[in-house]
Amino acid sequence: MPPKRTAQSRPVTPYEDDGDDMLSQHSKAPDSDDRELEYVQPLDLPLRTDLTTCTTYTSDDIRRVYAKAVAEFKVSWQKQKREKETKLLQATRAELDGQFSGKQKEMEGIAKEMADVHQDFLRKYAIIEDKQREVVTKIIEAQKTLVSLSVKRHQEVIELGQEVEDGQLEGMNQVKQACNDFLGMRDALMVD
Repeated sequence: MPPKRTAQSRPVTPYEDDGDDMLSQHSKAPDSDDRELEYVQPLDLPLRTDLTTCTTYTSDDIRRVYAKAVAEFKVSWQKQKREKETKLLQATRAELDGQFSGKQKEMEGIAKEMADVHQDFLRKYAIIEDKQREVVTKIIEAQKTLVSLSVKRHQEVIELGQEVEDGQLEGMNQVKQACNDFLGMRDALMVD
């Protein structure tokens, strides 16, 4: 494997003496983030003329080959980058979906538990209300009985008071009559 390009490594050039043929950071696409390209060995294409095939390699040919290689590398690198981003996005989406469904199930469980607690509260509250209503009903009935007993007792007291008063009046009349009889007897005895 060729060594990685570092800040101190030299840029790739087709010829050592031609400074214009250098591939630099400026040859990269401005919107890409491929600043850490690996060091690429230059193609070994000497400037020659082959008389049998009549092929001549010029510096323009080499620049085109390098430009094509760099462009293919960028396309390949960007494709790999998109694939990695897609995989990362899918993994993130799957994890978020898992977390979301887990939290959703947890929330549903909590909501069900809250509903059960609320129903239990309502049931217990209804039982307490029924018992309270029963006690209040018994108190009202006892009050009614007490009132009727009080009225009856009051009537009895009034009647007894009336009887006592009538007895007292009769007793006083009897005492008065006895006094009058005594005075009448005394006067009758003294006159004689």
